[in-house]
Amino acid sequence: MAPTLNLYSFFYFGLSLVSGIAYIYFRSRKEELTPSFRGLLIPLLSLFYWSIAWSICNSFLSHLTAYVFVFLKNPAILVLGVSTSELAFRFQEDLFPRWRKWSLWIQTGLALFAGLWNGIGFFFREIRFDPKMEFYVPIQSSENTLIQFSILSIAIVLCLVLVNTLVVLFTKYNRLDGSKKKATGGFILAIIGILSLAFADILVDLNYVSKPTYLFVLTNLTIIIMTILVLVSLNQDTVPSTVGFKIMTFNLTILYLILSIVANFLFNRFRIDIQNEMSREKHNIKTQLELGNIYPYVYLSDLVIDMQENNFRINKIEFSENQIESLQNRIPSYEFFKVDTFNNDPTGIYWTSDFFAKNHHFLVAIPYIEYREKVHQTVVWLIITLLFSIFTIFMLYPVLHKTSIVFPLTRLLSGIRRMQSGDLFVSVEVSSKDEIGELSKSFNEMISIVREARFQLEQKIEERTVSLNNTILELRDTQEQLLHAERMSTLGKIAASVAHEINNPLAAIKGSIQFIKDSQFSDDSDQRSPLEIQADSLIESFKNQKRSEVTSRFKRKRELTNFFRSKQVSDPISLADTCFDFHMEEIPTPFLSLFDTREGIEAFQSRLNEHVIRFHLGIIETAVERASKIVFALKHHSYQGPKENQKELSLKQGIESVLSMYSKSWKPHVELEWNCEGDPNVFGHADELVQVWTNLVYNSFQACPSENGKISISLKTTNSEAVIQIEDNGKGIPEDILPRIFEPFFTTKELGMGTGLGLSIVQKIIENHQGKIQVQSQPGKTLFTIHLPLANS
Repeated sequence: MAPTLNLYSFFYFGLSLVSGIAYIYFRSRKEELTPSFRGLLIPLLSLFYWSIAWSICNSFLSHLTAYVFVFLKNPAILVLGVSTSELAFRFQEDLFPRWRKWSLWIQTGLALFAGLWNGIGFFFREIRFDPKMEFYVPIQSSENTLIQFSILSIAIVLCLVLVNTLVVLFTKYNRLDGSKKKATGGFILAIIGILSLAFADILVDLNYVSKPTYLFVLTNLTIIIMTILVLVSLNQDTVPSTVGFKIMTFNLTILYLILSIVANFLFNRFRIDIQNEMSREKHNIKTQLELGNIYPYVYLSDLVIDMQENNFRINKIEFSENQIESLQNRIPSYEFFKVDTFNNDPTGIYWTSDFFAKNHHFLVAIPYIEYREKVHQTVVWLIITLLFSIFTIFMLYPVLHKTSIVFPLTRLLSGIRRMQSGDLFVSVEVSSKDEIGELSKSFNEMISIVREARFQLEQKIEERTVSLNNTILELRDTQEQLLHAERMSTLGKIAASVAHEINNPLAAIKGSIQFIKDSQFSDDSDQRSPLEIQADSLIESFKNQKRSEVTSRFKRKRELTNFFRSKQVSDPISLADTCFDFHMEEIPTPFLSLFDTREGIEAFQSRLNEHVIRFHLGIIETAVERASKIVFALKHHSYQGPKENQKELSLKQGIESVLSMYSKSWKPHVELEWNCEGDPNVFGHADELVQVWTNLVYNSFQACPSENGKISISLKTTNSEAVIQIEDNGKGIPEDILPRIFEPFFTTKELGMGTGLGLSIVQKIIENHQGKIQVQSQPGKTLFTIHLPLANS
């Protein structure tokens, strides 16, 4: 079975060559492709098999081409449609994974059904030479509906698949933007082209479009679609490629497209020439017959038959007279030659045409196989031309593209990479004056500017580093001041809130105490009875009485309890405990008569209860006064009173007032030493300075040891300031916390034993009086020194 190439063998051979090269390239780069783009391999492989099947069908005159047509070409086009649809779903972004999954299952099922049904229908169709397609195929038309559906099933399913694919791509096109949208548009054009071919195939199978027209559109449109798919693929950022490969692919595709267009014109011209040659043969035979030549001379024809008398004028193939009758039912062709099959063998295929001569109907037949042999020779030369052109491009590639494009780009890319690694002395050779040369020149200028800018930047960095170090030191000092100011601002806000919340209940407590005193107690002694006056005298006589020793105290309480019990007091034990709380351990003889009567006992209990209430009210007043002072300290911690409210004060009087206040609560083991040189006056607020001496003296009092404690307070005067020193012999302040003792809320006391505001308030008050406070501490000695400006300074 020798090949006899058809006019379309060249197109499909070239298409298989281009698709095969593209498949091999992408297959070699499979590991570098994204998972979504690897789907391009299956459409390329399907297109390769599809074009191979068409090449085989158009290159052989054999019944085997029918099997290739049905069982290779048709399944390949179905796989191409389904795989292209899957690629469209994953192209750029997989926006519809659920839609893609269902589409793959449904389309695969439809493709399997169509392929199976088309294969089954093949065995119910006779294999004949198709004059339109010019190779052996199953009969493409039938009156049987099922067979007709098997013929159309491939094209129908392919149309459904491609319509679904277009819907996906258009939806993506509306959602994407930029380069992704542009690439999707190119994909849409390719799918529309394939859909157009599938729809045209349906029209051909229904005999609405002629086969030659369809094949002409099929070959050229397939080439265009292939070009679009390859170029769109190579321009994706997910496809690894080089400039050289893109140039080669573009050159090959353009070369193939140009050769295909030229081949179309050559084939059309060749077909016209053959038709003209056969027409001259027919005209020559007709002329000889009209001139009375019974057996005309022929050059191409194998048969010349007188259809009217059913006899042969020329019979080179021993055609029988019985076969003439089978030709009576054929449709005559007078204007052109058409292909008829006298039998189902390649040698029985002829170009036939009809004419009239001497009122007789004649038929002339020219062997089709000779025509195919001429076509074969032409197509072979075209294929050789295509291969030679491809070879020439590969040979000229180093001269045409590599030297002028690839090498300059490689040098430029190498320079850019060296610059990225930090080499600013790199320079790219300028070898041309085209765009690449201009780009290289611009790169050299840019690297020169960057190099100079870097040197200037390094100098500025050195200068700025020195300046920055100095600024950092200044910023640290400023930061400490800002933090201190922030703490003071926060403390002021806290003070305002605490003062507002505490002052109201303190005022209510003060008012309630005064109300109790005014309503419950009267200082009018004239209204008291003699018994009450005697009871008051008894209570007052023990006001400054010292307690007895502990060993005799229990005996005295038991005796006093027995005395009250003998006088029939309702709760003698409780009354005895109350008396002992106020140092009343016995009843003197002058007052025994007070307990002889019930009225006397009641008067004593009444006056004693009033004394107890007054004592506890005094404790409450002291506590309220203490709380008021804390609130006052908080309110005035961050507030400096106006100078016009200050007045001239005596420091000596202020300190002595504090010492007298603490005189009744000194620990017996603490010795106080007070030295005063002169009586200096200062401008300030008396209550604030009293608070300073109170805090410092109280802290020294608490810091003193349990035995042999000593506090020394001195007041001296210089020319412009008064110096107050308060020293104690306590355990001292540790060095690590000494710098923090003036911070607000910093305390080393247990929770609830101190607020941490004492020394902070002291420092604030001293600073508000334009003074300063210093502290020195070591184990056994802590000295606070306060400097205040004199009033006359």
